[in-house]
Order: sequence, then structure tokens, then C-alpha cells
Amino acid sequence: MKKVVGDFSTVLCMSMEEAKDICRLGKGSECCAFLVMSPQGFECIRMDYPSNSLIFDRLEKGTMNAKGRGLWEGCPWHMEGVKSEDWATK
Repeated sequence: MKKVVGDFSTVLCMSMEEAKDICRLGKGSECCAFLVMSPQGFECIRMDYPSNSLIFDRLEKGTMNAKGRGLWEGCPWHMEGVKSEDWATK
């Protein structure tokens, strides 16, 4: 796994195995909604503004197949850089 840190964002680049183990790839609605595929492979965009705001909006509207919000045990963002009300993994 590799963190790419920008001015307003941090993206995690990961292998398919890491996406399965950490983000629950292949688990349907349990999969983290912030897991995306790019030309470089799997990425977590939870801390990538403004892309993450689109995902948060779609989660609130219920328009995504993946419903996971990450932050569970093993997630690189578990308990890091989020408000307490965001800890719920719904």
C-alpha cells in the first residue's frame, strides 16, 4: 500500500488483495464506497477532496451499491482524521 499525499487530499494505492482484505472488495453492500479503480489500480479516496464529497453525498442519498464507510479495524483511516460521528460504519 502506498499513500500519495497532495495539497488537499491523500489517496491510498493498493493491490487487489489489499482491496479484498481491507476494503471488502467483492462483499457487495459491505464493500467500502470509497474504493475506486484507476489506471494505476485500486485506490481509496476517503481523504481525497473533492472526490470524497461526491461519495458522501451518494451514500446519504442511498444511490450506491457499496454502502461501507470504511474506518473499521484494519482500515488505514481507522480513528484517524475523522470526527467521532463519522466513525460509524453503517
